[in-house]
Amino acid sequence: MTLAEQLHEEGMQRGQVAAKQQYILEALMIRFDRVPEGLCEEIESIADTAKLQSLLRAAIRSSTLEEFAEAL
Repeated sequence: MTLAEQLHEEGMQRGQVAAKQQYILEALMIRFDRVPEGLCEEIESIADTAKLQSLLRAAIRSSTLEEFAEAL
């Protein structure tokens, strides 16, 4: 793999992570009308796409922000 291909792949990965983080935050805003700053920071620190996908599901299914926070 060339350096350009590696950089492109890394950029795509970062873009996917950022998008999933935003999806989670948007889902929480829709469900609960607010997202505490600490929770935002914690979500934004996660780079594992599988974990982020799991958290998106939790954001949609959780009854409370506390229940969502337990999934973290």
